[in-house]
Amino acid sequence: MKHEISILINGKEQRYSESKSHNDQEHSSNEVAAAIEVLDKDKYMVLAEPLKKNEIVFKRNKMNLFSKKGTGFYLPQKGKTLSKQILAAVMAAVVTGTVLGIMVLMVFSTDITEAGNLKAETAPVQKEESSSGKKLVTLPPINLEFSALQAGVFSTKERAQDVVKSIEDNGFSAVIIPAGDEKSAVIVGIANEKHQLESYGEIYQNKMEKPIVKKLSFSFDNLKTPSSLDETYFTNGKILLQNVLTLSQMPGTKDSGLDQTLSGFNKWKQYGQNQKKNWKGETAKAASDFEKQLEGAFLALKDTKKGELNWAFQQKAMDSLQSYKQLLQTLK
Repeated sequence: MKHEISILINGKEQRYSESKSHNDQEHSSNEVAAAIEVLDKDKYMVLAEPLKKNEIVFKRNKMNLFSKKGTGFYLPQKGKTLSKQILAAVMAAVVTGTVLGIMVLMVFSTDITEAGNLKAETAPVQKEESSSGKKLVTLPPINLEFSALQAGVFSTKERAQDVVKSIEDNGFSAVIIPAGDEKSAVIVGIANEKHQLESYGEIYQNKMEKPIVKKLSFSFDNLKTPSSLDETYFTNGKILLQNVLTLSQMPGTKDSGLDQTLSGFNKWKQYGQNQKKNWKGETAKAASDFEKQLEGAFLALKDTKKGELNWAFQQKAMDSLQSYKQLLQTLK
């Protein structure tokens, strides 16, 4: 069987076969192009640089191409051992392909929300449109939990209002909250923890009937607002209310703690001013009312006299809770 190869020399095709004499081949140019077409595809060689014509040797049933500089490597047939260079190249290709594949899978399986700076437990923000066509986002639920001194539950709001007037006439604080089934409850004090109301309860029962301690729980979900940045304002409003109640139980460190909390309050209030321009009028008004009540609670706490219970502070704290609830209602 004769083997032929086609060699391009200066763009012209020359054919060589083992039947030609060695002298005939020497009449051609000494330079051989790197592009080599092999007819016997089972045996071929990949080169890193061009060969010279006098470096090519033909043998029957097998074609080997050798370079004096050893610039190429063989692709062996079945049964032959791979050279170290081939093994290294194959292993590098496998490793590279595997790493790239893993990276692609990681990119497409990663939740995009992780690129943001939201906490892991924060529920994903859902977008929808308001009646004006503006995009709205749904904030995570806000849950409130306080302890309260309850003076009683009444079947009508009018009866509850009469009781509140009587309580205030005796120098105590009081507000009305819904108690379910169209009933109204009257509370005379709130705190973060039950034991923080013991002193208020003792003083109150000296003039009025003994109050009972109740747990107040409120949950607000499906809250909608124009921007996810609004969440900072609404959640920090809850934290500020809790902080002012804590400070009321710490007379020894009240001054320094109050100054720090007031600094945070002013920054929070300023942040709200920047956000309010995007809110509906009802929400902006409710936010301003809450800020006014909360600021009043801070000022009332500052006037606390040593050894005395500050009922004026309790009134402002309960009014702040009422205002905060009304604010969250406007987001539904």
